Amino acid sequence: MVLTPLTKQDLRIIGFNLSKISYVTGFVLFLPIIVAVSYNEFDTIPYFLIGSAVSFILGSVLYHFLYTREEMELKHALVMAALAWLFAPLLASISIWLSGSMISILDACFEGISGFTGTGLTLVPDVDHMSRSINFLRHFLQFMGDGIGIIVISLSILGRTEMSSVLAFRGEAKEVGIRPSIVRTSRIIIGIGVMFLAFGTALFTIAGIQEGLDPGQAFFDGLNHAMTGYATGGFTVHSQSLLFYHSLWIEVAAIVIMIIGALNFNLHYAVLGGKRSEILRNMEVRILMFVMLTFGFLVSANLMTVKLYPTVEALFRKGFFQVISAQTTTGFQTVSPVHLMLVWPVFSIVVLSMAMLLGGSANSTSGGIKMLRLGVLLKSLVNEIKRSLLPRTAVVGGSFHHVEETPLTDKIIRGAAVISMGYLILFSFGTMITVLHGYSLEDSMFETASALGNVGLSSGITSPSMPALLKVTYMFLMWAGKLEVIAVFVLIGFILLGLRRGIK
Repeated sequence: MVLTPLTKQDLRIIGFNLSKISYVTGFVLFLPIIVAVSYNEFDTIPYFLIGSAVSFILGSVLYHFLYTREEMELKHALVMAALAWLFAPLLASISIWLSGSMISILDACFEGISGFTGTGLTLVPDVDHMSRSINFLRHFLQFMGDGIGIIVISLSILGRTEMSSVLAFRGEAKEVGIRPSIVRTSRIIIGIGVMFLAFGTALFTIAGIQEGLDPGQAFFDGLNHAMTGYATGGFTVHSQSLLFYHSLWIEVAAIVIMIIGALNFNLHYAVLGGKRSEILRNMEVRILMFVMLTFGFLVSANLMTVKLYPTVEALFRKGFFQVISAQTTTGFQTVSPVHLMLVWPVFSIVVLSMAMLLGGSANSTSGGIKMLRLGVLLKSLVNEIKRSLLPRTAVVGGSFHHVEETPLTDKIIRGAAVISMGYLILFSFGTMITVLHGYSLEDSMFETASALGNVGLSSGITSPSMPALLKVTYMFLMWAGKLEVIAVFVLIGFILLGLRRGIK
């Protein structure tokens, strides 16, 4: 297939559909006003109103001047999805910047992209003393952008046709198949997300009260951590992340909600529909648990060897917890970034980097390459070994169980290999840029894997004082990782073709 440059009509279709994203972002920026009123933070209300007004005005301009009844095609959906995860966070960053919580507008844009992509790396200089309404916005951006998806919201509320919805989902690289109607699917995903949000909030709140927090504070913290835990985003209300609480109960609550968020939406639907045996049969769940346990034991054994933590409980709460946070791509930390950078052994840092790069389940809130692709590549490797050992006349086939029995075709193997290769290329690029800024190789790998895998764990490199080029690099990696690479490459391809041949 030959890639043709975008025409003016193509740009009209993309721009018109982006108006929906702008409208939804405008509505999102209204909600923190409720928090501002509840906590008497009336001075922050203008920031949300201005951000919302800009979003609505921009959306109205795009809607009015680019209105079209023409259907989206796959190329439109891919480009729109790539732009949407820049468009929405940049609009949301207006309110964050106006609040004065960030040192520069670039830092505010970084925070917005980190939020919407569900990454969790932060440049806020003083999270502990940030206004509650702005802090709530940061967490809500993760729930909206990654927990249920801004495109899912747009489709369920503003979606016009079945075809547009299908293409938009494919553009987001989420091959969901819960229901024949994708608009209905998006509403199911929202329903599941809200249900787990309520469950996570209750879990964190009870744990907080158990540890002696005021019920009001326990609820506020619990709500925010439930949003970012289910979204596997990792923003927290404290600069020390979950280390602030020194609480086993809160860490257990976090582990439960992180693992839930890292599982496939289709699996959620199947289990909630009564197919509980699907958890044990699903290839992706088996691989996820195997890899998580293997990495957890490797890190814990390494930490025990260097005698960094004296007890089994400490090894679990430091070693295993960081592995679960990395593998689910959440980013909650019970070890300070400085401690990771200066004290943890290199082997553990490398293992965590691998976990972040591999990520959780496909069609979940997790980032990374995904366990489904790892499983497909492993099965294809086994098949190749069988072909080498068996007679030429032998037929080597195969399938895997992922909600339903799926044949292992060359197309599926090729797709998994291409996406994985794209991640490795971007990982090498980000690591090289970070090393060139004077950081060690293991710390550079760690921070790059965190940005690209949409994780949020940090070894201390990400900070307001980091070079501007590195901030932009990580913003690009967070965006590319969220879109699972392909949509980004398609957008870049169209831009290069447009510059070369002009827009017709």
